Amino acid sequence: MLMSSHTARHTFATMMLTLGADLYTTSKLLGHTQVKTTQIYAKIVDKKKDEAVNLVNDVFNK
Repeated sequence: MLMSSHTARHTFATMMLTLGADLYTTSKLLGHTQVKTTQIYAKIVDKKKDEAVNLVNDVFNK
């Protein structure tokens, strides 16, 4: 299965942030000139973390 360069970069950024890489380093590895460009991926990671916490909350709130 082939992956587009856009998908590969998106996956790389999301994985780096999920695994704990800092935003600045991830931004530089992607070649972004502004960290705010990389923050898009950080929001995705934050959303996934929130969803995971909500799963646990749902168990205890039943």
